[in-house]
Amino acid sequence: MIDLQRYNDNDSGCQSSAARQTRGSGQVTTKLVQQHFRCPTCLSDFDSNVVEAVSHQGQDSDFYPHYIGDDPLEHFLVQCPNCRFCAYPDDFGQSGDVETISQSRICEILEQPLAKKLPKVAQMYYLAGKLYEFQKKNPYHIGNLYLRGSWVCRKSDNRKAEIEMQQLAVKFLRVSVERSTVANPDNLPVVTYLVGELYRRLEDKSQAREWLNSVEEVLIDQDQQWILELAKKQAELNEHFIN
Repeated sequence: MIDLQRYNDNDSGCQSSAARQTRGSGQVTTKLVQQHFRCPTCLSDFDSNVVEAVSHQGQDSDFYPHYIGDDPLEHFLVQCPNCRFCAYPDDFGQSGDVETISQSRICEILEQPLAKKLPKVAQMYYLAGKLYEFQKKNPYHIGNLYLRGSWVCRKSDNRKAEIEMQQLAVKFLRVSVERSTVANPDNLPVVTYLVGELYRRLEDKSQAREWLNSVEEVLIDQDQQWILELAKKQAELNEHFIN
């Protein structure tokens, strides 16, 4: 399986800059640390555990890591226990970016049909994604929030919810490629592949074929031949509808 360290996870907006990720060696497991936060919406003060270090051994073809130890997905985000505002830890120190988020908007999002049927942790990613949408943040980061939400649904064996989160993820990751908002150019082949792989998992054969075949066109660094090889493998599976 693909080594997640082969692309810059911090650039994807997938985790706090304080967290570090290593390949599994049997010695490092998920490590959490408690931090103090002030909610930018309701100004409540609270403590929450955040990810300091994780380790994984292998991953799914859409980069869902097989974590060693406790699954850290619920701790990549911080949620206010009072108003339920939810974001990455670093976002809590950026009051200028989040001061327009009202408690009523948070409630509106949580009352949406999809939000109501999501597993609790997936609901956190859905809410954070919707708040990022409202703030008009980089679609690359929005897509990664929904992608992680789909992983939570998969872990919960909720295929229907996983599909809906994958649909949101591919929508924004595709936009990030088309609008060139992928912050690190080295990640472009990886994100292009990921769009194709999500389409494949959603059984959209034609879109999967188009995007997986496009990986070679955007590949610049020869050290990234691994992603081209993976794209070719998944493209072959796509032709046979093997998920």
